[in-house]
Amino acid sequence: MTHENLAPDNQPSGITLPMFIGAAVVIIAAAMAAVWFAFPAPDTLHKLASPSGAKVIELGELCGETQCSRAAILDVTQPDGTHIRTGCPIDQTAATPLFAEASAVWSAAEDRVEIAYVADTGLTGRVVIETAACTQTE
Repeated sequence: MTHENLAPDNQPSGITLPMFIGAAVVIIAAAMAAVWFAFPAPDTLHKLASPSGAKVIELGELCGETQCSRAAILDVTQPDGTHIRTGCPIDQTAATPLFAEASAVWSAAEDRVEIAYVADTGLTGRVVIETAACTQTE
């Protein structure tokens, strides 16, 4: 059988294997980059550890044009080294980022944390989080 008379399913392609693999890698990398840049980074993010290091409050906010979403996550290290993460309610409704700077004062029992914050605008305030209220799982 000559090259001109090959069966339709057995004809040579103009695309070599290295070209195909290279194109596939480029397409996958572009898809990963699109997903990566589709999710914005938070405007502020702080990790405030307790004195023992067994508990950490992760405080963050993401602001749009008209409102901000704020989250406080309590991360508790268990004796076996695993972590339990639960959400804590935050009652702050400002439409601009509040937590440009944040510092925490934990109670001796580490069941309460008072967070002092300073916004970019100079506004200051305090948020108190009772760790027993951190029960949000979603």
